[in-house]
Amino acid sequence: MPIQKPNSQTAPIHDVNNNYKVVRYLDIVKFLSILQNESIFFCRIDKLEDKFEGTSPKPNLKIQEAFYRELYELGELKSENIEESIKKDVLERKEMEERFKKLCCVSCWNKFTVESYAMWKIYSNMNKGIIITSSIEKLHKAFENTSEIIQLTEIKYINHETDYIENPGNLNSPIIHKHKAYSFEEEIRLIYQVDTKDKFDYDWDSEKNKNGMNLKVNLDFLIDEVILSPYSEPWYYEMIKDLMEKYSLKKNLKYSILK
Repeated sequence: MPIQKPNSQTAPIHDVNNNYKVVRYLDIVKFLSILQNESIFFCRIDKLEDKFEGTSPKPNLKIQEAFYRELYELGELKSENIEESIKKDVLERKEMEERFKKLCCVSCWNKFTVESYAMWKIYSNMNKGIIITSSIEKLHKAFENTSEIIQLTEIKYINHETDYIENPGNLNSPIIHKHKAYSFEEEIRLIYQVDTKDKFDYDWDSEKNKNGMNLKVNLDFLIDEVILSPYSEPWYYEMIKDLMEKYSLKKNLKYSILK
């Protein structure tokens, strides 16, 4: 199924209107997994290191409190202790976000104009790191025959102390925002929400990998070229070349411009 086109009925995203280059920084294990499985791993949001992932910023929580307070004061909601009830209502909303994070799996890419030393260091092994390059157009083509429904969004960066996000009633809204501390990533995010019988529960114990899902993809469409870490040795180049030949990935292989 092609990447979902956003409309008034779909969950909110930050639409990607232009075709530009994107990349993923990987270590060799993740690269080999892509080749072997002909798939991309989508990690559960709740398994990512950023504690702000998928959470509403404080201004949104304040508005939620005001919203519930108004409902109690108008008598549309009843309570003997309004303040305690408001706290409970807001807490339930937070808990709902946490449960939703367990259902949302993402593949994170980055806008690309030039290589980033910081990204090499953070997201790959500096000696054995790999970049796979692609583009927005190639992402769309690569997932055309995937059976799952996938969203593609740009990430907007916010200050969780002071910034308000729109569409606060939709649980997808926090998923398409990240803390400003990560703005250097310029992330482009693919989102897959697992299919559940119960709205907020999924039996991850039934999966081989409890941290997320591997989704099939056309690697020939997806990958434009492969770039090796600035600290990789000649033997590593030959090993990656052999791997690409073994799995019939006929793409350009080159060293980092930082080498």
